[in-house]
Amino acid sequence: MKKKIALISPNPKSLYSTSVAELLLRNDVDIDVVFIKKFTISRFKKEFSRDGIRLLKKIWKKLILKEKAYDQFNDIDTILTLRDREDIKLKNLRELRKNGIEVYFVDDLNSDFVEKKLKEKKVDVTVFTGGGLIRKNILENSGSGVLNCHMGKLPEYRGMDVVEWPLFKKDFKNIGFTVHFMDSGVDTGDILKVFDVQLINNESIKSLRARFEPLMTKKYVEVILQFLNGEIVRVKQENKEGKQYYIVDSLISTIANQHLEDYTSNNI
Repeated sequence: MKKKIALISPNPKSLYSTSVAELLLRNDVDIDVVFIKKFTISRFKKEFSRDGIRLLKKIWKKLILKEKAYDQFNDIDTILTLRDREDIKLKNLRELRKNGIEVYFVDDLNSDFVEKKLKEKKVDVTVFTGGGLIRKNILENSGSGVLNCHMGKLPEYRGMDVVEWPLFKKDFKNIGFTVHFMDSGVDTGDILKVFDVQLINNESIKSLRARFEPLMTKKYVEVILQFLNGEIVRVKQENKEGKQYYIVDSLISTIANQHLEDYTSNNI
């Protein structure tokens, strides 16, 4: 019997979301329903109050430049080279409606509507590809739970900017990402698998983040399939094991980038 999932996405044209979706479909996973967070004025105000100018840069990269944002990375593997290598064609999650998949744009991913749909669908698991915090009412009605791929090694690095923080601390052996279940805490849910990311010559934070994307996409799908097939078990985190980090300021980011450049110039 085919496994059924729900998919959560921050925008319909997300390269990450569409890549994960197509790779799961190819592996005989049914996507029963997709929830996409609407980009509204209230969402913009809320995210701008948290992220400030970073939000504008993210919008410029993801919604304006799109594929052109990767033109500067000709000599490394990016999500574009992954899509080309895997022949991923899906460009907009709306296209899934052609396959009979229900796709909904919602103001709030934690709304009664989303909760009701998840109860109706009875999916095996929900796959999160971005969109903000997920609340208890959704976590408890998402099959086995809501899966996430976190751009940091858990439990050591929870929270925000966990690429920059280990670099700032010169913790070069702790660069990686984690597939885990979301819970009511910040990155404190059960862990499925932790991956290391190896640094390369003359690395920068921009190039490192670009290299994270294809690695996370591919490994996320692999772990989802392993979980659905009963080949991997969840491991509980203890809250005391890790630490939560917050958004870095420009000074910490600059220092982190310098630490990275110095290390990869002299040690790789």
